Amino acid sequence: MNQRLKHSYKTDIGRVRTHNEDAIQIFQNDEMLVMVVADGMGGHVAGDVAAKMTITTVAEQFNHDLKFATKEDAGAWIDTLFHQVNAEIFAYGKKIDAYQIGTTLVVTVITKDFITFASVGDSRAYILAYDKLRQVTRDHTFVRELVEKGQISERAAKIHPKKNSLEKALGAFETLEYDFMTLENYEVDAILLCTDGLTGLVEDQQILAVLKTDAEAEVKVDRLIEKANASGGRDNVSIALVEFAKGSVE
Repeated sequence: MNQRLKHSYKTDIGRVRTHNEDAIQIFQNDEMLVMVVADGMGGHVAGDVAAKMTITTVAEQFNHDLKFATKEDAGAWIDTLFHQVNAEIFAYGKKIDAYQIGTTLVVTVITKDFITFASVGDSRAYILAYDKLRQVTRDHTFVRELVEKGQISERAAKIHPKKNSLEKALGAFETLEYDFMTLENYEVDAILLCTDGLTGLVEDQQILAVLKTDAEAEVKVDRLIEKANASGGRDNVSIALVEFAKGSVE
């Protein structure tokens, strides 16, 4: 890649859960970088398996020679990936007779010409640009739909008893719906992917404050996880961070 990128990723069990149902990884070759974060659901017998299936499938599809000439090529690769994982998890759930097995999934493909985001569930992707943090994915939750319909406020959504109730998840249904978007000619300082173990406990402004410090990417990831755990650590928390060096995008 022509960009000079710094990146780090980490998952933490938190302070309450007895096992980790998150899975996260960053893949890179000379042409691109791919960020992946998944938050499984279905309990110990299924949730962690569903999340890890996503990482395994990406690892199988990603190699040193993989490259995309156009954003459409990247979109086709992502679409195949999402549908393959969805089918594998759905089949696994039927095999073990697991109720409501599935996972969130956010995949971000970074090339020198474009950045592509694809997501399902409530794990998030953010971009940091011009000292502002912007969420670029949409939470596929029951409460988010209520907010968008004007039925409850953002403040009420944060304490709603069904705030974590997913409307969409990978592998939960035989058919699949996911969101997709591409940025071209981009100027961003950083991209952050995370599970709701972070965003459920740490406000966006707190995340922004950490990202704007001069610390290394690895230190920033550790500090964000520490903030989530200091606020109760009620869930597993996973974070992937990619930072762009100044002047690295042609």
